[in-house]
Amino acid sequence: MMSLSRLLNLSDSLWYSTKDPCSWKGVRCSSGNSSVTGLSLSAFDLSNSNFLPVVCKIETLQDLDLSNNGLRSISDEFINDCGRIDGLKSLNFSKNLLGGSLPTFNGFAGLKSLDLSFNSLSGNVSLQLDGLHALTSLNLSYNHFTGPIPVNLGNPLLLEELQLSMNGFEGTVPQEIANYQNLSLIDLGSNYLEGSIPTGIGNLASLRILLLSSNNLSGEIPANISNIPTLYRFAANSNGFDGTIPSGITRYLSFLDLSYNSLRGRMPTDLLSGPNLQLVDLSSNLLEGPIPAKGI
Repeated sequence: MMSLSRLLNLSDSLWYSTKDPCSWKGVRCSSGNSSVTGLSLSAFDLSNSNFLPVVCKIETLQDLDLSNNGLRSISDEFINDCGRIDGLKSLNFSKNLLGGSLPTFNGFAGLKSLDLSFNSLSGNVSLQLDGLHALTSLNLSYNHFTGPIPVNLGNPLLLEELQLSMNGFEGTVPQEIANYQNLSLIDLGSNYLEGSIPTGIGNLASLRILLLSSNNLSGEIPANISNIPTLYRFAANSNGFDGTIPSGITRYLSFLDLSYNSLRGRMPTDLLSGPNLQLVDLSSNLLEGPIPAKGI
């Protein structure tokens, strides 16, 4: 830790006033202060990534937060060295200046959470993350990724949160997304996706949030979405959906946004009868007939 302190050359006196790293800003230690388990260097005004291999010498590290800095790259040396830390569970590079293609994350046997959002990464996402067999949360939002939605994301039985919004992903929403049976959050908003919503999404029994806004999706809203008992937010606004609104869609929902589509016909009579319902937005469609009474 002392060598890391010298490399970072921080002006913050909290890294120099004591020789005990467990008392330094952003450092978390195990009970008894026997080892460093967490390191948060968020908003430390870091731009040179030459310190990263030194971080990887902390073999007891579980959580590493490097968000809100000016880092421009993730070196192969960092991937190789930190990939050997089996206990590393969380890695956060969000809100930096990372560019180029997504590196291949070899190793990282215990990594559960990877956040690379709010950077300038580009290119396709194919097999670079498939080796992350413990991954439960992936956030690649607000980058410049293109190509199809990735479907090789480690163990399909473990992934719970998939956030890919605000990129340039194109093609259809893959049927394989339904293989990730424990997904609770899917955010594919603000891409260039087209085609219909796979009906298999209606079989994701743990899904809580489904965000498909601002794409080029079309077809009908699958009726089986209303069968997901955990789903409380569904947003598919600003697409090209047509057909009618399926009956029962608000059975479990708290928030529904289907505005700015081409939905037709009458609203289902049970639209406003959901016991948890707080907000429904159907503006800018081609609907007709009366607004249903609440509680029918």
